Amino acid sequence: MRKRLQLNLGLSDERGVTAIIVGILMVVFIGIAAVVIDIGYAMVTRNELQNISDGAALAATGWLGDNYSGMTTEELLNYYVSDDEDDIKFIAKAVASQNQAGGVGNIILHDDDIEIGYWENDSRTFSPISNLLEPSQPDAVRVTSRRDASARSANGPISTFFARIFGIDVVSVNATATAAITALSTINKCDLIIPVGISKKWFEPNNCGQPIRFHPTGNMAGCAGWHVFEDWPASASKLRDILEEKRLGNCSEEGEYYNVNDDLYFTFTGGTVASAFDEMEALFEEYAVLDDDGDKEWTTLVAVYDYDDCSNPKGRIKCVGFSTVTITGVSGPGGKGEKGEKGGNGGKGGKTIWGTVHCDQVDRGRGGADLYGTMGSIPGLVQ
Repeated sequence: MRKRLQLNLGLSDERGVTAIIVGILMVVFIGIAAVVIDIGYAMVTRNELQNISDGAALAATGWLGDNYSGMTTEELLNYYVSDDEDDIKFIAKAVASQNQAGGVGNIILHDDDIEIGYWENDSRTFSPISNLLEPSQPDAVRVTSRRDASARSANGPISTFFARIFGIDVVSVNATATAAITALSTINKCDLIIPVGISKKWFEPNNCGQPIRFHPTGNMAGCAGWHVFEDWPASASKLRDILEEKRLGNCSEEGEYYNVNDDLYFTFTGGTVASAFDEMEALFEEYAVLDDDGDKEWTTLVAVYDYDDCSNPKGRIKCVGFSTVTITGVSGPGGKGEKGEKGGNGGKGGKTIWGTVHCDQVDRGRGGADLYGTMGSIPGLVQ
């Protein structure tokens, strides 16, 4: 009898311990559920906000790039972004309003969360424009979309499910994206007419808007070289044939593209182009137009090649970008050089080709190249 009583008491004790353990485990399970479900839901909502910020930043910067691509260099230098600030922010807001995050649709962006400014590629930093009342050419837009309780958010924080048990009723989340206009990486093959390239070395100092000589080459004043595009090997006869074909407007590559991100290499001739000078002069005459002063000029694109100096390039060299140039003079011995300068080759009357490089020009096309030369109107996400 005594043994039976002891056995019953033992069973009663075990049930009590089990109940305590089950109670503790229930709290643990609820805590795990709170972590898995509530934090997981917050992460899903943040991903939705990230997509909204990405799309809004790309759309706003794309509007800016499209606007720039229709401007002349002079118009760019005298551009006031304050004139278009409302339009840029309207585009970002319109994209956000068509999306939802955490079950809330028509996401609203606060004006202060749409920033217009500059992207510094080397340091990977964004700097908001400091003075909208001065001429400027911002190249980036940063957007933050929110589901939080801050004064900037009109969308409210997200509600929790299980974390309420611990007194956490809402969670705040936000996401930021920066889109920027970057260097032109892709162009139609038929748009690259003149077979000349500029060394990336020329762009390392601030030479934007400065004259450059495309012949003779080999120093900082003529930091360029001639190529036969992707053909191999290079020769003076090939160069003459290319110049003649380009003068006639013949292009069998319509719809095909040069893309510097696809390991693009051009074959440079080295030496001089004296034997092809007549063909170059004829090409210039074919495409040149009269400027406001009645002088002939031709604005076109040239390649930027991967050289660390200004020596005369020869052989297959990687192309790292494209730049807009205005050729302002092509002259033979005794002729006129740039804008009427006698001779055009240090006064010696040599065969000379002059041009001006426009680093701040924006052309229609996709960015994504290194920061050399012309910018592309189609932006990319940089942060």
